[in-house]
Amino acid sequence: MISDYQIYLNPVDDTNFSFNKSQLGYGVNIYSKKKSFPDLIGIDIAIIGVPEERGSKNNLGSSISPDIIREQLYSLYNHHDHLKIVDVGNIKSGKELTDTYFALQEIVRYFISNKILVIILGGSNDLVFGNYLAYEKLNKLVNITCIDSRFDIGENETEHTSDSYIGKIIMHKPNYLFNYTNIGYQSYYNDYNIVKSMDSLYFDMFRLGVARSNLVDIEPAIRNSDIISFDISSIKRSDAPGNLLNGPNGFTGDEFCTLARYAGISDRVSSIGFYEYNSLLDINFQTAELIAQAIWYVIDGYSCRIEENPLKDLVNFTKYHVNSNIFENGLIFYKSNITNRWWMEVECPDDLKEKYATSYLVSCSYNDYLEACSDKVPQRWMQVLKKLL
Repeated sequence: MISDYQIYLNPVDDTNFSFNKSQLGYGVNIYSKKKSFPDLIGIDIAIIGVPEERGSKNNLGSSISPDIIREQLYSLYNHHDHLKIVDVGNIKSGKELTDTYFALQEIVRYFISNKILVIILGGSNDLVFGNYLAYEKLNKLVNITCIDSRFDIGENETEHTSDSYIGKIIMHKPNYLFNYTNIGYQSYYNDYNIVKSMDSLYFDMFRLGVARSNLVDIEPAIRNSDIISFDISSIKRSDAPGNLLNGPNGFTGDEFCTLARYAGISDRVSSIGFYEYNSLLDINFQTAELIAQAIWYVIDGYSCRIEENPLKDLVNFTKYHVNSNIFENGLIFYKSNITNRWWMEVECPDDLKEKYATSYLVSCSYNDYLEACSDKVPQRWMQVLKKLL
C-alpha cells in the first residue's frame, strides 16, 4: 500500500494557493497542510514533488521548485474534470542522496504497478536514476527518452550527478535499459566522442534542428517510451530563463508543450519528470508558468489516450506488407484506423518474443513507411534489430 510510504512524504505547502471551482487545483486531491492523504483507488494521474538538488551540477536552486510549479499549475483552468488526479506531496530529502532515490523508486513503483501515470516535479534531473530503479525493481525492460540539450553521460565512475545519470543507468547491473533516446541535443554542448559512443550503442539521437524541423516525426520516439525526462535546459533561454545551463538556442515554449502532449497521449509512457527548473533565476515566474502549461498538456494528452496494439487487435488496424530487396521477408507496418498512428514489426526470433514483447513492435511514422516503400530500411527499424540480435 502507498500508505506504507507516507513516511517518505511531506504535505504540500499550499499557503499561497488560490483557485476557484473551475481551476485545476480544485479538481486535484492535494495532500497538504489543510487536507489529509488522498485515497488512491481509481486514480488516473499522480503528481509528486522531489525537492532534491544535491546531485545538481552547476544549477543549484532547483530544490525549492515543486511548490512554485504547483502554484502556477493549479491556477490553470481544468478542462478534464472526469480525470482523477492526486498530488501526494513532496518526498523528504534523505540523509544521503541515494536515500532520496530509494524513496522515489518505491513510490513510483507503486504507481506504475497500479497503472497510474506519475508526474514528477524536480529537483535535479539525476532523479531519473531513482525513477529508472522502480522499473528495475519490477524486472521490466525500459525505454527512456530525455528532452535535453546534453547527453549527461558524465566521466566520474562513482558520483551520481545531473550530468552523469544516464551513464550510471547504462552501466548499472543488472541492466533493464533497452533503449535511450535523446531529443534536442545541441552538438556544441557535447563531446564528439560521446556522440560516437551513443551511436555505437544503437541509441536514438535527434539534434535540435532535426527535431524542430518536424516534431510529428519525433512523436513515435516518445510514444515508444516508458520514462520521459524534460530538462529545462532544452528550452531556449528567452522562453525559459529559470535555468543556468540553457542557451540562446533550444526548443520554444510551444514546441516544449507539444512534446509534453505527445508524452501524455502515449499509452505506454508511465512516468514523466520535469527537472532543472531554477526558481532563483526565473523572471516573473515565466519558466514556472511554462512548465505548468506543459503539465497541463500532459493531462490533456492523457485524456485522449487510447490503448492500441496491432498484435492484439487487428480489427482496428490496416496491415501493410512492404517487399524489400534487402530483407527476404519484407517489412510489416500497421496503421491505426482510429488514430492514424503507425507501427512497424521488427524481425525477432520466436524464443525472444516473450522477453522483448514491448520492444519488437516499434512506434513509427508515415515517413518510415514511405521510406520502406522506396526500398530503404528505416533507421528506427535497424536500430531495434541491432539491439534484438
